[in-house]
Amino acid sequence: MTGTDDVTQMKSSSTAPWWPQLRLQPAAAPRLRLLVFPHSGAGPNTLFPLVEPLADDVEVLGLSLPGRERRFGEPPGCRLDEVLGSVTAEVLGRDPLPTVVFGHSLGALLAARAAQLLGPHCRAAVVSGQVPGRTRRRAHATSSEEDAVRLLREGGGTPEWVLHDPEMLAHVTRVLRADIDLSREAAAGFEDVRLDVPLHVIGGTADPLVPHEPLDGWADHTTGPCRVRRFDGDHFFLLADAHRGAVVDILRAALAH
Repeated sequence: MTGTDDVTQMKSSSTAPWWPQLRLQPAAAPRLRLLVFPHSGAGPNTLFPLVEPLADDVEVLGLSLPGRERRFGEPPGCRLDEVLGSVTAEVLGRDPLPTVVFGHSLGALLAARAAQLLGPHCRAAVVSGQVPGRTRRRAHATSSEEDAVRLLREGGGTPEWVLHDPEMLAHVTRVLRADIDLSREAAAGFEDVRLDVPLHVIGGTADPLVPHEPLDGWADHTTGPCRVRRFDGDHFFLLADAHRGAVVDILRAALAH
């Protein structure tokens, strides 16, 4: 459940930001801001194909957790309060802009938490490949090495060479184990998460990790409108050539709210 970009990055220092710019040419005079929260085991560059086509006046920042991409050299693992603290320090500390959050899988839970923290600065949320709160699978998941490897294989999206490279597989597994713990923490008490923004929910009908039927439950977590859209595909349906354009259009619609 990681992307090629994540495993080919050079090691970095521990001073790397949590919220680097994702655009190759950052907006000179941004009008809107998009926060990108990647899935377990991955860095934000994995979702770059979905944000690259957006308008030039959108500032795109991607959550970079320890152990991947720019922070490859750091020990993986962090707590939910550290993630939210980074939003306060590195996002709310910037020039204020209307903001949309976008998260996939683990990132969807983190995006919803961040949207709640952002309050009136957040104008919409896009959550993908995730059901709100606890699930039976998440409740019984452990962060053991065996569970992490099983999740990598079941979820797909991991290059075959990573699965057959013992050193890289060990690193990716450590990152994923840390993210399993973060996911469980982000899901705990999720029934108290209430947003006041339009919510766009997307999922894959053949997702082996997240059932699509409970996606409608996201409507209980916002006072705004909630639109649920299902795509044919697995956990990484949103990056498939057949659906990428439609997902980009959903991001554009969220930014237009």
